[in-house]
Amino acid sequence: MMTTAISINEAKQRLGEMADRAIKGERIVIVRRSKLLVLEPIDGSPKVQMPPPGYFDDCYDQAAVAESNKLAALVMRRV
Repeated sequence: MMTTAISINEAKQRLGEMADRAIKGERIVIVRRSKLLVLEPIDGSPKVQMPPPGYFDDCYDQAAVAESNKLAALVMRRV
C-alpha cells in the first residue's frame, strides 16, 4: 500500500483529490503540529431499523406532554 504524507495546508487545498486517492486505497497521512492523522475510508454503519408506528405511545404521559408543549410554546421566540 502506497503512503503519502502531506501538510495540513496542502490537505486543505487538495482535500477532494486526497479523498479520492484514499478511497482508491492509498494511505494518506496528514501532518499537523507534528501529529499524524490518517485519511482513510471506513465501512458504513449497519442499518438501524425504525421502530413501527406507535412504538413509543405508551412511554409518555399525555398530560405531561401537553403541559411541556404548552410551556415550550410560551418561551419560544420568533426570529
